[in-house]
Parts: sequence; C-alpha cells; structure tokens
Amino acid sequence: MLTRENVPPAMLTATIAGESITPASSLALLDVFAAVRRLSDGVSSMPVVVYRRRREGRERAEGALAELLRRPAPATTQASFIGTAVAHLATYGNAYLGKVKAPAGQVVQLVSLDPSRVVPEIRAGVPVYVFTDLRGARHELTAADLLHARMMSTDGLVGLSPIRQARESLGLAGALTEHASAFWSNGAAPGGLLKVQAGPASEEVAENLAAAWGARHGGPRNRNRIAIITGEVSFDAVSMSMEDAAWVESQRLSTVAIARLFGLPPWVLAADAGSSMTYANVSEQLRSLVMYGLRPYMTAIEQAVSLDEDLCPTGSGLYAEFLADALLRGDAKARAEVYGLALDPAKGWMTRAEVRRLENLEAEENTDG
Repeated sequence: MLTRENVPPAMLTATIAGESITPASSLALLDVFAAVRRLSDGVSSMPVVVYRRRREGRERAEGALAELLRRPAPATTQASFIGTAVAHLATYGNAYLGKVKAPAGQVVQLVSLDPSRVVPEIRAGVPVYVFTDLRGARHELTAADLLHARMMSTDGLVGLSPIRQARESLGLAGALTEHASAFWSNGAAPGGLLKVQAGPASEEVAENLAAAWGARHGGPRNRNRIAIITGEVSFDAVSMSMEDAAWVESQRLSTVAIARLFGLPPWVLAADAGSSMTYANVSEQLRSLVMYGLRPYMTAIEQAVSLDEDLCPTGSGLYAEFLADALLRGDAKARAEVYGLALDPAKGWMTRAEVRRLENLEAEENTDG
C-alpha cells in the first residue's frame, strides 16, 4: 500500500520552498528533531501510575496493568515505550499501541505500531484499522487489537499531523538547512581578495602568492599574523552578503516558528525568545512547559489506556495517570512549606508516612507500646 511515507519523493508535492516534507523526513531538520526529542524525553521521564477509584478518594493499584505498564514488552522499558508513543503523536498526530494477548485473552504485551502503516476507517459505525506489515500483508484490526491515541482531530478519527499541517513552514526550514550545507561545504565566503596585476606571468604569480599566503597565514596559530606582500598586489575585504545575512535571521525565526508549532517555549530549543530566564521565573516557565507543551500528550496516552476495556474494564475503577510531580518537584524550602501546611492537625490533608514516602525516605519505626 502506498502512503506518503513510502512513495518516491518525485510523486510528492513539494512546498513553495521546494522541499518535500513528511513526518519521517522532518526529523532530519535539527529544530524538529530537538522539539520532538524534548517532548518525548519530557513525557517519558514521568512515571505512569495506576490508580483505583474509591468512595473516599483513590489509591495506588498494583496488579497486571501496573506490571504491564512497567514493562510493556521484553527488553522494553516504560520510558522507551512512552517516548516512542509521544514521538509518533508529535510527528504523525497518532500513536497505535498493539495489544498482544495470551490464549486466555489477557493483554501480556504492548507494542508500538508504525503510524505510516496504519489506515483508520469507520465501518458500520465501528473504527477499523488496516495495518500493512513489512511483508506487505494487510491485517484488519479493531479496538480489541490496539489502543489508538490521537492529538487534535477534525473528524474524530484521525489525529492531525503537525508536520503535514505546517509543511510550508518546515519546507522553509529545510531550504535554510540545505542553504547552510551548501554555504559551508563550498567554503563559505572568503574574507578578502588578493589582486595581482595582469601580465604574462600573472597566473604563476597568483599561484605562488596563494601558496605562500596559505603557508604563512593558514591555521589558528597564524591568526592575526602581520601580512607582508611585495609587488603590485592589492587586497579587498569581503563581507557577508545581504542574502547570507538574511539567511542567519531567517534561521532564528524558523526555530521560533517550529517551537510554536509543537507548543514549546522558544527557550526549550535554545532560541531567542526576547526575554531572559531568571531564578524567579524559571519554575513558572517549567510549569508552562508541562501544561501547554507536555500535558496534551500525557492526556492522550492516559485516556487511551484508561478507556480500554481490556486494560481498565468498566466497573474496575482502574485508570492510568502520569506522575507530573516527578518533573515539577520544587526546591527543599518550597516542599517544606507545603508539607508544613499538609501536616497541620486541624486543616492538613497528609500524614507523616505519606510525606516520607513522597520524599523517598524510609518508613518510621513504630515505637508505640
């Protein structure tokens, strides 16, 4: 089956900038790779915890689902599994998590499916996923066979790929990258021109001058060495062209646009955001990153797991949630102030044992009686 990922580039419509951009090829762009990596690393660094709803609140639940999320498949950690799902969501807008079941029907493994090989359809009101394997065989899967996490959608079935939606902007970024490669592979711009008088031996004079100049001034050790030239030779300095200067500014603006595309603050990609980071606002910047950059991906994965009948059957009260505190953990002073309020005998909501558990401290020995 032909998709935008496996057809020849000549069959794809190029952008105005002349670049053919797909979710797979976009990762060759440094800023796109950095943005996807920040999202993937940020979400995968937070553990996924299984809870059970109770009348009086909730409690952590251990069991088959918790073990499955801790090790989704052999030689697969939770971090790598979640990281792959986020990378698929960020580039394709969809993540398909295949369910491997035992003969008795329980899910024993979760595996990531290549989104470029999955085509969702609606048949008789039921979603069907046509998956093409590496040998070209087609398999029709349903919700009993996979989890489908999606980002923003206009039809409620397929998530929109930010890469495809913003291919013109990414085409510009690709063109800028190609320009930079050509600029530097061709030696960039010379710092100046040495001119010799035209004459019968001008070519020989020019070659000898070039060899002597390179031997005397080439390399970092000869930087700023005084130049000595004999004969009728003139020097003209060469500065960066207006086109290349504009390219430098366009590269900066392209980085900011890609950060905006993925919902990331520019500082995450080391781009100039027009403001400085200080100790006073760094915690708020981090909170903003989690809320507007990472949270949509966390929610998509949490709901895909929590609404699956095989993993969280109706009536079980089970659901999955990322532990964002692992990323938003405050400094020691801030935590101490919060714990002081939480342990207040009249208005508090925590016990000493709960606080010690959050701080990864050993349980206190019971000294009563």
